[in-house]
Amino acid sequence: MKKIHFAKLLLSTLIVSASMHAHATTYSNVGLSSTPIWTFGKGATPNYGETFTSPGGILEDFTFYALSGTKGNAALTIAAWDGNKAIGPALYTSSPISYGGGAQAIGATGINLALQANTSYIAYLTVAGVTSPIPSATFQGSGNNGGLPGKFVYSTANDPLLANQSWSPWTASNMAYTANITAAVPEPETYGMLLAGLGLIGFAVRRKARPA
Repeated sequence: MKKIHFAKLLLSTLIVSASMHAHATTYSNVGLSSTPIWTFGKGATPNYGETFTSPGGILEDFTFYALSGTKGNAALTIAAWDGNKAIGPALYTSSPISYGGGAQAIGATGINLALQANTSYIAYLTVAGVTSPIPSATFQGSGNNGGLPGKFVYSTANDPLLANQSWSPWTASNMAYTANITAAVPEPETYGMLLAGLGLIGFAVRRKARPA
């Protein structure tokens, strides 16, 4: 009986260990050749976004950076990108994000969106259909893609996922962002130990079941 308990404890430890081998990678171009991008908001351009080619994994969060503006709300949307425009339906849409004006990070955490490797997506801020939308704001741009190949684009459509029109580039090549993508990569030795633990449980159960 003690052997079975020990084996179960070992197996539980190995499972936790395997889950801890998930590798989170931070992608960011903040502060790299910063260029202001203006003007985002209800009274200007309602959709600002950054396209990116995914390495695969789980998108945990995505954040953009306002430099100045008037307080209001916006939403973050993640959608597929066909090279010219966002393709609906949205893969993720946040609840309204409050912007207090001035310099502020604007984004969403806990996205937990599975991304396909070598597939193009767009993360964009929108005021379309948002209650108390941001009237106007300037965002930090960048001359670097931060490790995720892509570019800054904007759309004047009220709902860019329904509009059959291309998004437009600007003088800033990229929008400043930070994104965390987690890829679960259990190491080979973890698999080996997990199999050994299962074998130990099986051996203990067989011995317990053997007639005296």
